Amino acid sequence: MQALFNLFLDICLFRKGPQHVPFSVVLLKTCLLAYGLSGLVVLILSTPVPVALLQILLDLVLLSGLLYLALILYRRPRRFEQTLSALTGAGTLIGLLALPLMSWIAHQQPDGDTQLPLLLLLALMVWSIAIMAHILRYAFETSIWIGALYALGYTFLSWTLTGWIGPEAG
Repeated sequence: MQALFNLFLDICLFRKGPQHVPFSVVLLKTCLLAYGLSGLVVLILSTPVPVALLQILLDLVLLSGLLYLALILYRRPRRFEQTLSALTGAGTLIGLLALPLMSWIAHQQPDGDTQLPLLLLLALMVWSIAIMAHILRYAFETSIWIGALYALGYTFLSWTLTGWIGPEAG
């Protein structure tokens, strides 16, 4: 377990890429579960549970579906399990780092100052996009800029679609 934590931490610190993740369906399922649970815990701090569940499911379907499609287009479909494991493993760590920030924001008094936790959350989001760009550049064997373009595109698409099923959308 410590070795997997260190691996995903190294990916988050840009020292390793998805090619270092073991090819394992069990690992992929574990990473998907951990990613879903960490995202759910973060979301329920500010979103009703049924909405948070739908948002997490949409994110997982969108992430895995678009990744598979892109890997097919790049003619590298055999990298799917490792890349998705890398994305969800690293995403789990980012989610765990976001948890105290979201809790800080959620438990702030209505007139409280949320500038610092929001700034830290923004920095975490930028780091998360950079990690995704790093993973995608290795998976697609492309430049970091193309990886960043894909990561930004995915992030904005995911935010837009999950926003449609948010509490204010109904």
